[in-house]
Amino acid sequence: MKSIDKFIFNLNQPSYRLYNKARRKIRRFYESDLQKHYRERREAEYLLISPTNCGRTWLRIMLGRILQNAYGIEDVNLHYLYSFSELNPNLPAIKAIHEKFGQFGTYKSQKIIFLVRDPRDALVSRYHQHRNLYPDYEKYDNVDDFMRNSTELSTYIEDYNTWIRHRHQAMDFMLVRYEDLKAKTFSEIERILSFLNLKIEASDIKDAIEYSSFKNMRSIEIKGSSEVRAGVLQQPVYDGSKTQINENSLKVRKGKVGGYREELSSETVNQIDTLVQQTLDFSYGYMPI
Repeated sequence: MKSIDKFIFNLNQPSYRLYNKARRKIRRFYESDLQKHYRERREAEYLLISPTNCGRTWLRIMLGRILQNAYGIEDVNLHYLYSFSELNPNLPAIKAIHEKFGQFGTYKSQKIIFLVRDPRDALVSRYHQHRNLYPDYEKYDNVDDFMRNSTELSTYIEDYNTWIRHRHQAMDFMLVRYEDLKAKTFSEIERILSFLNLKIEASDIKDAIEYSSFKNMRSIEIKGSSEVRAGVLQQPVYDGSKTQINENSLKVRKGKVGGYREELSSETVNQIDTLVQQTLDFSYGYMPI
């Protein structure tokens, strides 16, 4: 199918746009959102996979902004990376998804970008984001209680270990750490673009990094944006007076590396550090400081 799309696009772009628009309208009659999701997952050349709260939204928006500028794509939702390959079939089809290894099939014909973050930081972020949204979190008195007594950290570690153990089963595999993306954003984005077989001007990369800065991402989450549409950055939760935003509820909350140490008691830190040291594959580099 993609070879046909490329042929039409390269032959006559206006004709391709009409063809693609008509195809998308027709699909709405027989394809549910869930079916669409799995079709894209099945047809994608690249899967951007990560557990929750690992910076995937940030990475998607950076990549989306790069593709938008580099290829002159205007009316698009920046985080919806798969749509770029529909608008320009010469671009790689990238599907961002939360997926445990083998959950939806094999990876023999797909390349994997596996984005991770220190699971201790990821889970503290997840607790704050979800505690006002899901009843399951109500049984925990606070973030310390959650980190000590839930099974979430063990689940994250098991997921990380399974992926790294089976990485060779994918057509190709790239590990990206949130911490490296924070520390050396430009070079990490260059590395990802090389993996995607894309040659992008440095100016487009720099613009995307600036666009997806913490300050601008926070503004987008609070005020909204025509380029990052609903469904990615959640609506902020206000305090009891309905006048002050609860900043802990935001998806763009702190993004700090090692921030869990500032939010948890020393006893909790020792407990979860020991669990990470004893069970997480050392190749991730997340040993206690």
